Amino acid sequence: MRHKKTRDQRGFVSCIILSGIILSGVVLLLIPGILGATQIKSRIITDMAGRTVLIKDPVEKIVTTFKPASLCMLSLGLAHKLVGIDTHSKQDRLQLSVFPDVAMLTGVGSKTMGINFETLVSLKPDLVILYSQKDGLALADRLSTLGISSIVIMPETFDSIKKSLRVIALAAGEPEKSRIIERQMDKTLDLLSQRLAGVPQNLKKTGYFASSKGIFSTTTGNMLQNEIFNASGVENVSSHLTGYFQNISPEQLVKWNPDIIVLSQHMKKSENQRIFDKALQKVTAISQKNVYRCPSSIAPWDFPSPLSVLASLWIAKKVYPERFSDLEIEKKADEFHQAVFGKTLTQMGGTLSDTVNNETDYHVTDRNDTDN
Repeated sequence: MRHKKTRDQRGFVSCIILSGIILSGVVLLLIPGILGATQIKSRIITDMAGRTVLIKDPVEKIVTTFKPASLCMLSLGLAHKLVGIDTHSKQDRLQLSVFPDVAMLTGVGSKTMGINFETLVSLKPDLVILYSQKDGLALADRLSTLGISSIVIMPETFDSIKKSLRVIALAAGEPEKSRIIERQMDKTLDLLSQRLAGVPQNLKKTGYFASSKGIFSTTTGNMLQNEIFNASGVENVSSHLTGYFQNISPEQLVKWNPDIIVLSQHMKKSENQRIFDKALQKVTAISQKNVYRCPSSIAPWDFPSPLSVLASLWIAKKVYPERFSDLEIEKKADEFHQAVFGKTLTQMGGTLSDTVNNETDYHVTDRNDTDN
């Protein structure tokens, strides 16, 4: 009798164990689904300010706070992830052509005028792309306290523009995106290097870049325009200056006597007319009519973006025409824009827009040059 009871007990226990196994299997099958709905993957990257940044995937909502970052996003094919953008980019002709919906994005302010922090936070971004100057790092700290990831980029040289592209693509979770743009930049720089090889030091041309502030506001050796000149085989006469744009006197420009003068595309006409002042006619670039506006009509090439390498190609063609006689800048510009943005410069409605005046307007005035 005892033996039978033991067998019954064993059968009962076996049923319990079997039921437990089945139930456990059901739970185990459900767990991946449950975890999949709540589990958040994260990664750590280092931005260009050396900050360690925790990125939570997926990154679907991105906000840019200055135009170089916005242009990088468009060139990377990541415009669809934007939920907010620097206000200036909402009116940018190139960006509107490439991504018309940019006009509908929320403007968060700008580096120049300031960022509206409340508006930025209200967008609940997964990632914010910031600048290093002014309040950029302070904004990054404020966002961090709210659990919002941000990266700082510093696109001020060709290499740092490429690095900015890599950091943005990596943070967005699509690192392969930057390689296409980097190849296009390198292709242009390699062409310049090949064509300019062998130019004797004593035959190198000199150049002067004037900012949008006026003819007597120039770049320094720390700025992108200096590298643009270097890549084009031109020595920047103001390369020894440091910092941001610096003011000089008319007498200093005459003393430097550059072979080419490049004016910002956004310089007011009243300012670029100053190249015709009588006191400046001794300057080689002016007397030889080698004064130009930096292309293009829809996006300046001297601005921190992948387009900046085109500025070097354009300048090199101007000062060393014999080395680039077979090269059409407009064609190269179209090819580059197509590869980087998916549309040619021509399709965007853009032109080089590099002339200062028509030949008939090239005249000399007696205006006082010292009241700048």
